[in-house]
Amino acid sequence: MLRNKFKYIVILLLAGWLAVLYDDYHTWILFLVTAAVPLVMLETLIYTSRMLSFELVSSTHVVNRGDDVPVSVQITNSAFLPIPNIRITLACYNSFSGGTYSCREEICACVDKRSTTTLTMNLSSMHTGNIYVAITKVRVYDYLRLFSFRKRKETGIKVAVLPAFHETTEDYLKYSPKIQVESDIFSPFKAGDDPSEVFEIREYREGDRFSRIHWKLSIKQNHLMIKDFSEPMNCSVAILADLRIPKGENELDMADSILECALSLSYSFMLKGHIHYLAWYDKNIGMCRRVRVAKEEDLFEAIDCILGSGLYMDGTDMAAVYFAEYPNEQYTDLFFVSGSFSDKQIDSLLMIKAINKINLQPDIPVDDKLVKKAKKSGMGLFSVSSSDVRLDWDEIRLGRG
Repeated sequence: MLRNKFKYIVILLLAGWLAVLYDDYHTWILFLVTAAVPLVMLETLIYTSRMLSFELVSSTHVVNRGDDVPVSVQITNSAFLPIPNIRITLACYNSFSGGTYSCREEICACVDKRSTTTLTMNLSSMHTGNIYVAITKVRVYDYLRLFSFRKRKETGIKVAVLPAFHETTEDYLKYSPKIQVESDIFSPFKAGDDPSEVFEIREYREGDRFSRIHWKLSIKQNHLMIKDFSEPMNCSVAILADLRIPKGENELDMADSILECALSLSYSFMLKGHIHYLAWYDKNIGMCRRVRVAKEEDLFEAIDCILGSGLYMDGTDMAAVYFAEYPNEQYTDLFFVSGSFSDKQIDSLLMIKAINKINLQPDIPVDDKLVKKAKKSGMGLFSVSSSDVRLDWDEIRLGRG
């Protein structure tokens, strides 16, 4: 734009020099017209920029890591004049990286009078997380690019990038000891023996217990009615995803490994019909959150919450916080997925009541003393390649190391 201004000044000086040199009616008209051009361009720019609107849209809001995300910018011109010069700056960032913009893209566009133009481009992310794409700046230029106005209205979209899911080849929980733990969630399909909740009331059938007769309703209906109690749904498996990143490690690479392991475990258990808890520490609220995963909707609810929690690098001990919030619960199997392993974490995990305790972590050096302490405490310790989780996943035999 500076070059165009310089060219215009040269042309204006040349027109003025010709007007003075020849002192002719036509040369002075030429000079005045040349001098009036910037005013006309400025007035036109003010009008067209006010009649311009834009919106960022995407037909896809959930993608897998590495997949393309089609993002469209819709530009609407309500003016009776075309707008030939528009520059739009797009920026995107991963919420796990702390909110700093990771990439910027500039696109140039033009839009005809009283019409809408749509520009589509493909973005992709090689890391898991919520990707925010925003229009950070829109600059409109006049026809000669002498002036420009900046549109300050920002618009953006969020796209969830999911990690790869790997199904375990072996149904480890099939060999897990079966214990019934207390539960306040009951089966909607099967009756049981928990008198704290009534499953249904039905007519008496031969063999029913007389202690379950609903006498008041039987008198009203003039025949015997039976109360069926509810069946508590056992949930004695927990997966703890520790989102704390050790200092010196690449945040997004480590987060990919942790989430890929934790969510692959949850995905595998869900497919095999094993109800379980998926828990994590949410730094935004300063406490652990968990979701009871029984079906696919539960898993994606948990993923949405995890992606909104973000990573943290402080000294928060996720296992200790979880035990403080749920001190009286017991589990048959406890899976702790973390990016580090320390003596303090072992002590915290020992406080949680579980028959089998398994720790999964990216392939990083671990002190031999910690390994011996973990095995002596009855914990299984497995390392997974942070660069390629799939490479080690089929080799894992949970609880058999």
